[in-house]
Amino acid sequence: MSHDGSQHARRTDARDALATALKTRLRSEPLARVTVTHLTQDCGLTRQAFYYHFHDVPELAAWVFETEVAEQVRVSAHHDAWADGLVRLMGYLRDNRSSTTAVLDGLGRAGLERFLFWQMRPVTAAVVEEVGGGGPASPADRALVVDFYTSAVLAVLLRWVSDGMVGDPYRLVGDVELMLHGSVRESVARLDARARAPHGRA
Repeated sequence: MSHDGSQHARRTDARDALATALKTRLRSEPLARVTVTHLTQDCGLTRQAFYYHFHDVPELAAWVFETEVAEQVRVSAHHDAWADGLVRLMGYLRDNRSSTTAVLDGLGRAGLERFLFWQMRPVTAAVVEEVGGGGPASPADRALVVDFYTSAVLAVLLRWVSDGMVGDPYRLVGDVELMLHGSVRESVARLDARARAPHGRA
């Protein structure tokens, strides 16, 4: 392994060790009580090593959140059962409430919304592909449909987070799935009909 490769591996190992230590701590205490000293002692790293990667504990929590949420979404985007992926994502958010709260505090609702939008967009694209027959023929119309329904699903998800993540994810996602299936098909059909009409009029 090259010198650069071994350095990269050490950096990755350090981040992963800190992430594991944080998640372990969060099982028994709130984020506000977790300190850099706790984490470095737990995983055998120096404070200097911590500050090489992160400014503070909330930033580490945000990194863990973003990394793991991205992985949850990537997995769900490659499954036909996209609704199961959304339920799994909601379960992650609720099971990791402290990290979710840390991201809300650090990024704000707007920052969280931007992050989740771009993470969830591939999932919505898979839905459009699955239930919309591949989506509108026009690339611009397809992008419009994907963006519109990504925003709609995200609004439901963010409301669930704001309400304390107490609602049943299976019930909520089931309701979303019922609405999306007919609505996406109709949107695709209408946009394709408009594209075929003279002068683009439906």
